[in-house]
Amino acid sequence: SAHASDAVLRTQRRSTRRHHSRKGISTIEVIVSFTLLSTVLSAAIPLVVRHGRLLSEQRSYRLALDELSNELDRLTALPVDEVKQELEHLEPSELTAKHLPDAALSGQLEENEIGHRIELQITWQSRPPQATPLSLVGWVIPPAPGRGLSSSTERDP
Repeated sequence: SAHASDAVLRTQRRSTRRHHSRKGISTIEVIVSFTLLSTVLSAAIPLVVRHGRLLSEQRSYRLALDELSNELDRLTALPVDEVKQELEHLEPSELTAKHLPDAALSGQLEENEIGHRIELQITWQSRPPQATPLSLVGWVIPPAPGRGLSSSTERDP
């Protein structure tokens, strides 16, 4: 019985020693885990912020491109004389002006061998200063001689 009680005491002491040594390892594990977590967060947070900025820039770019495309479609459907007048009074739409701070549209009309070339450009405040303005080009092609509607083609059969 004395031998059995000694064995029980030894087992309890071992258990206690293991328990105490386990606490030391737990503290080290917590410190290592916290260090790893801090490292991962310090690397991930700038990436998440940059990703948000890229999404915002991409939305602005897409809106500006839509604005140029709509204006170019509208202008290429007009006669050349009206295009000249419209280019003098270009302004961004309300939606574009609302979402792109200080948006400014400009355009040029140049005559070349196939017709009149229209180049539209848009700039806005949040665009990086070193970036070139976003531009889109289209042509106003005059009707071919003899292809226009004449009084003889307008008659009903």
